[in-house]
Amino acid sequence: MKFHRPADERGTSRHGTRTRLCTFSSGDYHDSDWMGFGALRQLNEELLPAGTTVPAQRVANMELLTLVLDGTLVRDGVALDTGTLAWTGAGHASDTPVERAGDGDARVLRIALQPDRVNLPPAEGVHRLASGTGGDWTLCASPDGEAGALPVRQRVRLRQARLAPGAELGLALDGAHRHWLQVLQGQITIDAQVLAAGDALGWQDEAVDTALVAGGHGAALLLFTLPG
Repeated sequence: MKFHRPADERGTSRHGTRTRLCTFSSGDYHDSDWMGFGALRQLNEELLPAGTTVPAQRVANMELLTLVLDGTLVRDGVALDTGTLAWTGAGHASDTPVERAGDGDARVLRIALQPDRVNLPPAEGVHRLASGTGGDWTLCASPDGEAGALPVRQRVRLRQARLAPGAELGLALDGAHRHWLQVLQGQITIDAQVLAAGDALGWQDEAVDTALVAGGHGAALLLFTLPG
């Protein structure tokens, strides 16, 4: 089964000066048809105006990933620039880092994954996504953290790809897993369907063997492979 989540159908949630575009129910946005996608519980695009501070929050038993899409995000005094992926494994309970947008606006993607084990010690890490238009999938997070990927506590593999204009990339997905494809920037065409930034496709109980083609300005993508 294939799912389509257009960018303009996402919900909106506001927290002070921060605005979130919510793929799934989150905070004060609720949609009973979009409560998550397997272990992927939240996927929020968040805009933080310059100087906005995000206070620490007590969280337990959740794997949290923050991807800086634009601008600079300062976490506990450490500046994370565009393309940085930060991980907080909340474990039995921990406080999220205090965050602040830099001198300009920051745009981040907030990802929450339900772990496959509970009450683990808190953990954290930072991974720099590959830059340039390499034209292939690169690993960002996985259960064992191979090749420098973040070692999240869930049977999930998170990959990214950055494509030059018109570049083609294969997409082969195992029907035994769930898969979620998120367009971060640009535009792609897949099986005659055009997806722009913020759009997403999900697959459950369905094998896929196809290709996607980047639009005239290239594309940046995230691909989640999740337990079935």
